[in-house]
Amino acid sequence: MNFQKLFQLKGVTNVGLIGTGAFGRSFLGQSRLIPNIKVSVVCDQDLEIAENACLQAGLVPENLKVCHTESEANNVIASGKTAVVSDARLLMNLPIEVMVEASGMPGAGAFHALSAIENGKHVVMVTKETDCVVGPILNRRAQNAGLVYTPADGDQPSLLIGLIAWAEILGFEIVCAGKAGELDFIYDPDSNTIARGSRTASFAGEDLWELGGGSAEQGISRRRRVLESLPQFSVADLCEMAIVINSTGFGYDTPRLHAPIARIIEMPEIMCGRAVGGILQKEGVIDMVNCLRRADEISFAGGVFIIIKCPERETWQFLKNKGHLVNRTSTRAMIFRPYHLLGAEIATSVLAASHLKLSTGGTDPKPRVDVGVRAIRGMQQGDRLTMEHDHSIAGVLPEILPAKKMAADSPIPYYMAVDNSLKYTVAEGELLTYGIIEHDPESCLWKLRRAQDELFEL
Repeated sequence: MNFQKLFQLKGVTNVGLIGTGAFGRSFLGQSRLIPNIKVSVVCDQDLEIAENACLQAGLVPENLKVCHTESEANNVIASGKTAVVSDARLLMNLPIEVMVEASGMPGAGAFHALSAIENGKHVVMVTKETDCVVGPILNRRAQNAGLVYTPADGDQPSLLIGLIAWAEILGFEIVCAGKAGELDFIYDPDSNTIARGSRTASFAGEDLWELGGGSAEQGISRRRRVLESLPQFSVADLCEMAIVINSTGFGYDTPRLHAPIARIIEMPEIMCGRAVGGILQKEGVIDMVNCLRRADEISFAGGVFIIIKCPERETWQFLKNKGHLVNRTSTRAMIFRPYHLLGAEIATSVLAASHLKLSTGGTDPKPRVDVGVRAIRGMQQGDRLTMEHDHSIAGVLPEILPAKKMAADSPIPYYMAVDNSLKYTVAEGELLTYGIIEHDPESCLWKLRRAQDELFEL
């Protein structure tokens, strides 16, 4: 694809950015190098954080102005400078064409996206916590208004959907598609340890580098057991893969995904059906892996992949001989993108929305699955489901479930439960439902979800 031909652009797309975390900051920095994009407004609840993000991105102080009213912000934008605001509502009537929602807060993300659409702005949704709950209805509302609602290139859902679409256009049959966990498992052969982030596990007497002489499933189970002290999946992983399922119609194999700890070269052998030596009960699914590697090997952290069938074995044997990743029988191959660049590559989603009126996500997402919440210990009435920095909530684990209409006994999506309290006690092993959760009846997220259920007749 020749992107210079695809985006033969004239003029500048004015963008409003909500949220200055890692994604927002990287977009701010890269946008300064893109002549067709101007971030005209930067919003964060904390003005000091927003200003610092702009300065770290290379904007000079004289080109920034803190604004408290819509009139102030309009004047700053008209002068060619960047307005910095703490109230996202100020963005909605400003002269911007695309809003990038990167707050990371599910309720706020829903309100911001809906308000932007109602005010004639395209939405690039970075906040996956919102997208996995009400993305389908926001997409449909945008379409009905002649606008675009899209996930963001630079994050795994959009990148994986793009890789899947590329493969389907070429006629490849996809066996499995997914992402790699955000942190690799780093093997140190000298100390016989494996580290993931700041945590390390030792395994004297065990050889975890090789799968061993048994089946792939046995080798993967052994790694999982020996390395159980290291986190092997997160709710964010399940959330991102739920978005892909909703966008593509692919299925899933197990509620918490397999998430094997595997070397890159092992993946064509592992991420396929049991009939051909893999770990999947069925093929045509979305899953994830945890990349096991040495420190001197390429990282796969946060990358995306597809496993495809190889009907023309001669072709794939030839490619295998050239070093491409094909299984031993030349029946399955892996094609992968070993990186995601956060906001540094979101421009393709912004420009596709503003100039091509196209999403970089699915053509018609539907609410096929949710990320549910299951208690792993007893919980008491009044307990608050507080989300930690890694998205975890004490006492529960996430799992992918078929989407169901809102009802007292229906499973509640994970990101609708967060920051709410329990009405009743919950037993270990119980799936949390809408009827168990106290909530604000005026919540935009909850109202949108109810409207989504009705629209798609769940």
